[in-house]
Amino acid sequence: MTVNSLTYKDIEGLLPRRFEDSHKGQYGKVLIVGGDAGMGGAAILTSESALMSGAGLITLLTKKDNVSASLLRTPEVMTYDISNFINFSSYFEGIDTVVCGVGLGDSEWSKEAFIKTIECCKDKQINLILDAGALRLLSKINIENARLPKNLILTPHPGEAADLLNRNVKYVQEDRVRCAKELNKKFNAHVILKGYQTIIFSNKIYKCKEGGPELAIPGSGDVLAGLISTMVSQDINIENACKVAVAVHGKAGNDFKDEYGEIGLKSSELIQNIRKRINL
Repeated sequence: MTVNSLTYKDIEGLLPRRFEDSHKGQYGKVLIVGGDAGMGGAAILTSESALMSGAGLITLLTKKDNVSASLLRTPEVMTYDISNFINFSSYFEGIDTVVCGVGLGDSEWSKEAFIKTIECCKDKQINLILDAGALRLLSKINIENARLPKNLILTPHPGEAADLLNRNVKYVQEDRVRCAKELNKKFNAHVILKGYQTIIFSNKIYKCKEGGPELAIPGSGDVLAGLISTMVSQDINIENACKVAVAVHGKAGNDFKDEYGEIGLKSSELIQNIRKRINL
């Protein structure tokens, strides 16, 4: 297998640009499903990342306890309480890309949110990014590939990849490209295997040379999920969208390291660095 090196310079020409007469409807409609009890911050970070990386419209479906916090932090994000899942599918109308899993756990609410999201994305042919809690649920709940959406993106870290493959983390880390390929084949999905030199397994295979230990922080993956959703929702094919998101995310980490060092980056600061990178 040929593994291509990926750097920020490789994707500069792929970054989406805006026309003077454009409007927000041209820059993608993103829906985020997540934020179980005590984990609302993950979903809020993902929605803020989607907003700050240029999505035209962002909706967050979460538990009631998180609604006020989301609206206070990012009033631009339309945030709804879905405690009872009434009219759940209506929120998916006109959506380009869904992120599911940020801040999901093992509760019955999380399981229902996960299963209903998969059903809606399959039915409406919407791009779906499964991250964090959704990956854990995918490894536990038997879902036939025929029930999964066509345009599926999985974003596991090594532990989640191990669960999905019924292996251990050592197996994953011994050959990360092999494991990304196995995930791609098992779920018929684009795969972003996070970690040192993140692997993208799509039509081609890429190993990102940007980013390092400064990105080993709470919320880093949530931010990446939001960034991916923005890029996938714009006029970029999924492989290139994944390349742009991973390289920009890594480079934004590098920017912090170059100024401060490897310790102390906050995910909210990472979002600011991503915005700067996208606008260069």
